[in-house]
Amino acid sequence: MGERRPRLVASPAASPSAPGLSFEERATALAAGVPAAWRTNVFAVADPLFAEVLDGDTSLVLDTSGLAAGLANELSWWAATCHASGWRRIDAGAFDKWLSLAGTLGVASFAALGQNEWEQRFAARFYAERGQMPAADIRRKMAGALRPLLSSLAVHYSPHEWWRHDVWDPTIDPRIPRRPHEPHAGSTIGFASLAPNWLAAGLKFYLGMQLETGRWVWTSALVHRRLVEYGLSDYLKKEAIANPTLCVDPAGLRALALDLSSFIRARPPRGKARSQLSLAAETVSRELEAVAQFYAFMADYRDEAAVALGDERWRCLTDAHARLFRPYEIARRARAVAAADDANYIGDADLSSMFAHIELLGVARTQTRSVLLDGETRVVTGLGDPSVMRAWILQALTGRRASEILMMDFEPIIAVPGLDSTSVQEGAMVAKLAYRQTKIDGAPSTILVGADVVAVVAEQQAWVRERFGLSNGESTPYLFPRLSDNPHGTRARPLVSYLKRLGDLDKILCLKDSEGRPLSYSRSHRLRHTKATTLLNAGAPIHVVMRYLGHRSPEMVMRYGATLATTAEREFLALAKIGRDGREIPMERQDLLDLMGLERRADRVLPNGYCLLPPTKTCEKGNACHTCDHFATDRSYLPEIVRQLEETERLVTNRKAQHLARHGEEMSEANVWLAQRRTEIAAMQLEITALEALDESGNDSVLRGPGVLARPGYSAKSSAVPVQLAPRKR
Repeated sequence: MGERRPRLVASPAASPSAPGLSFEERATALAAGVPAAWRTNVFAVADPLFAEVLDGDTSLVLDTSGLAAGLANELSWWAATCHASGWRRIDAGAFDKWLSLAGTLGVASFAALGQNEWEQRFAARFYAERGQMPAADIRRKMAGALRPLLSSLAVHYSPHEWWRHDVWDPTIDPRIPRRPHEPHAGSTIGFASLAPNWLAAGLKFYLGMQLETGRWVWTSALVHRRLVEYGLSDYLKKEAIANPTLCVDPAGLRALALDLSSFIRARPPRGKARSQLSLAAETVSRELEAVAQFYAFMADYRDEAAVALGDERWRCLTDAHARLFRPYEIARRARAVAAADDANYIGDADLSSMFAHIELLGVARTQTRSVLLDGETRVVTGLGDPSVMRAWILQALTGRRASEILMMDFEPIIAVPGLDSTSVQEGAMVAKLAYRQTKIDGAPSTILVGADVVAVVAEQQAWVRERFGLSNGESTPYLFPRLSDNPHGTRARPLVSYLKRLGDLDKILCLKDSEGRPLSYSRSHRLRHTKATTLLNAGAPIHVVMRYLGHRSPEMVMRYGATLATTAEREFLALAKIGRDGREIPMERQDLLDLMGLERRADRVLPNGYCLLPPTKTCEKGNACHTCDHFATDRSYLPEIVRQLEETERLVTNRKAQHLARHGEEMSEANVWLAQRRTEIAAMQLEITALEALDESGNDSVLRGPGVLARPGYSAKSSAVPVQLAPRKR
């Protein structure tokens, strides 16, 4: 990649959106933070630096020398901004024509005219020069080149709130609320084409409030904007309704709502589903729900909306608008909990077949492979995309959503205290994987993984460094960066690109399962169903599976659980022999619980701690846990151990009294029963001392064998493990 270019920095000068500034003053303030290399009037496509941004013939030169200073500053700022983004490009040929037109018109800024007026002026000049109107593809090319610049200038020059703009673009306007890792951050929301105008204004207010309050994320706003347009906007245009109240007579609101519902149900689908005669029931319910939520919100905030939008008609909304539809009219079809779902489960044999062929994605496009399909050997060409291959493998191994894999940080592997990745049994857990929880706020975002996952991550890291020319100490923000229009590696690979490449593999292989149904790689969410089903059928506790899948309720887990007879005996993990080599386990309590739960060892959770005896062994020591080096505990069990100590001491006192009354003499300290109880008391006292020694800041580390020092005959050479405190990760 070469030397890193300086990024665009914030301007220390006055804000370009300050009121009272001329276009030239705004442009000067805007360009104040532009790196020196970009403060020029001449941008040649042949220049190596400018070639990173400009598209077009190498003979093209954008020269702003004879133009207004505002235009020159705006172009410098825009070129530097596009370069800093790492993916925006400038059509040099189109901008050469726009600069020529700006010079002819004598405007001081690109923002002096709106998008439509610029296009009209260009068409008029084109006609004057050639005697005909520009072709449609020429108009689209010219408009597409100018639109991002005008949208950016509108944001930076406007003193208004971000939600009032006709175009919401998180890559341009940093004020738009968004998560640090937003799967659809590159998508925009436009309102200019939305009609009537009062609906566009109301929808801006509605969606803006949802984002500002954190109720919705950017993806939710994208979806609701589309649903309201497809459902409500089309109906309003058809009926020529020009008032937010929808009808003059409130008594007619219910009839209008029913008519709107009928319109949505009868409307043919858009896009790929146009061959259908009508919308699916689920889509109809979603559109009705979107309209109902919009009007319920606007009715609740009618006064605030009237003030913010400067439209008093919003005050006329009533409680009837808050309940346009009855619940049964928008209720979605219930999903059966824990119902068998063979279509979403991939059997072991079929999954093995998919793994065997997935490597075709990693084969270079110049190479071929022989594959056995339907009993015949075929020679196929590689797809040259090992990044997608590894992302799919990680999905299959972990059950993560595709977006969670694609949005992962470059360094997602976290070491787990107490797990030695070099000495564990094959198939056992060795580390934790941090993924980007993009769907459920507050849900877990790490899972325990095996050495196979760690190896795949390491392969992808090495490939990314080679692809982007990075040294071992450098990295991109994402483990799976976008491969095109992303020279700095700052953008994650889009889900659409990922699924498209998997779809290409489907077209080549056309794999079928044992029942002749397509084994589609592009239906990658089936891998999540498969992992959940395997976990549940293997006997993992619901609460452990819930955490593993990143859910916050058991109901969500059971939606994935297909209890299939053919998978009832399959295991999810090879059982790790924790403690079989007598090593320490300075492990946090939650990690230990997850590990034991995922490995079906819930029977080793004791009333006062955990038994770390290998799964293949049984305990022959009765209740001698306190002096056993396979016994582990933490602060959460301290009250129980204190209670047991008190009961044991009372038991000793009572038994000694009974012995004196029956035999007329004190019970000897050499008595077998008393010696065992004394050992237990000493062990529990040691445990309590060790647990109380943990700091009061919430340290939940697990201590292994804290009571073995009380065992008779214990020495430093004994196989027992002394107490060791494990610091909690912060």
